[in-house]
Amino acid sequence: MSEETKKLMSLKRTGELNPLHGKFHSEKSKQLMRQKALGRKYSEQTKLLMSKASPCGNPVNVYEECSSEGFKLIGCFVSARRAGKLLEISGSTIIKFMKSGAIFKDRYKFSSR
Repeated sequence: MSEETKKLMSLKRTGELNPLHGKFHSEKSKQLMRQKALGRKYSEQTKLLMSKASPCGNPVNVYEECSSEGFKLIGCFVSARRAGKLLEISGSTIIKFMKSGAIFKDRYKFSSR
């Protein structure tokens, strides 16, 4: 659909024209929705797409020291937490080393994109 069509459809369902206008979910309904959301399982690909779409997170590049070439890029990650999974460390550790510019374990260097 075109953007214009989407806007028209949206306008037809705003305010009092919205079927849920002025209505609220009961506590029982809210509890059922919470339970259903907790049971959702997403594929790794879907998680990555959601992570990229989210404005949160600290994009991180991970470099490994090579004796001949200096530092070599080994990975680009959408968040410090995902980069931490590679090295089995916390995202906060990565952020700390990224801000300080220090080299982690005399081997890894982190930078933002």
